[in-house]
Amino acid sequence: MSVPVVAVPLQEVSHDALIAAVREQYEGVFAAGSPSAAALERASVMAGRLAIDMHPLHLTTDEIVSMRGLAARNAVAWDAFHAYAIPAARDALLSAGRTAAEVDLVILETSTLIAMPSPIAVLTQALGLRPTCAALPVFGMGCRGGAHAITMAHTWLRAHPRDTVLIVTADVASPHFHVERDLDEVALVGSIVSSTLFSDAAAAAVLSCSLDEGFELVDIARYEVPGTPDSIAWVATDEGLRFRLTTDAVRSIPALGPALRALLGRQGWTGANLAICALHSGGNNIIRDAAEAIGLGAHQVAPTWLSLTRGNLMSSAVLDALALIATRSELRPAWGAPVLGAGFGPGFGMDAFVGRALLSESASGATEIAASRRKVVVG
Repeated sequence: MSVPVVAVPLQEVSHDALIAAVREQYEGVFAAGSPSAAALERASVMAGRLAIDMHPLHLTTDEIVSMRGLAARNAVAWDAFHAYAIPAARDALLSAGRTAAEVDLVILETSTLIAMPSPIAVLTQALGLRPTCAALPVFGMGCRGGAHAITMAHTWLRAHPRDTVLIVTADVASPHFHVERDLDEVALVGSIVSSTLFSDAAAAAVLSCSLDEGFELVDIARYEVPGTPDSIAWVATDEGLRFRLTTDAVRSIPALGPALRALLGRQGWTGANLAICALHSGGNNIIRDAAEAIGLGAHQVAPTWLSLTRGNLMSSAVLDALALIATRSELRPAWGAPVLGAGFGPGFGMDAFVGRALLSESASGATEIAASRRKVVVG
């Protein structure tokens, strides 16, 4: 797997400013002293504790809070797809030394853009992929999307070892903000906190058995926590897609420990053997619980914490952590060192992979290319 290319909007909103904008929309909606008003206070405190500095966002805070209707929200998601996903895919091919004509399968993961034909058709045309190129469009994997795409590409390459696979992730959260008036206190806290958690991003990477540098994949795993089909979900309404986050999601992280340990065990590894990890940056508690579940130290999860400083990048989060591992000298492990990647998400479950880092010194010093409201980090 090549070093991922991650594209985020140039526009950045501080975490404190986003919290203030969300809080302002809720103030006055609930009567003072009501359980819902108390939930707003509790959610604001929880949001303030998230280890986020700045959010890359496609929309300004004024645009976020004024967005109305599913059609308008989806149109903005289309705009963001063109602005970030297509350029990221082009740059990933260039970085990996592959042409569009060499791609045999393209996998696209998104949970924020609804279309038929799938956006993968637009991606295929824009990149100039072969008419015979296989396509796997995936909707609804949420924050698991990046890791899920990697595991699907790994499975394909085991059956087609001479092929080249392009994976693309694209999620834009900013158009989908909602003020929720009809939730109980627990669900309301989850809705408000999630409104301050997510950022906008796209990412892409090339997978091939013939790549000389990047991340070598050796095994994959998937696990669904029983009884949690709705812990993280979209609810479709006339107004748009409304995000649902319950406490079951955060509490379910320890349940993933056995599956992660089994994945490591098949290589004869434990958490202590891992040089570095690219875990999904779903929030403070999720990172801490995942680290505790398999016995990881501070350095091993440092890329995940660093990714979280830009907010939860949804399906691009794991790819972002991999790019940080490759491009930051203090994170880059020795050649051949064991690595783990894992994405956590809806309903509640996990897609994960293990492999080895094949990264030379030339991967140091990320190159930033700014154009058309985007920032691309190229390994």
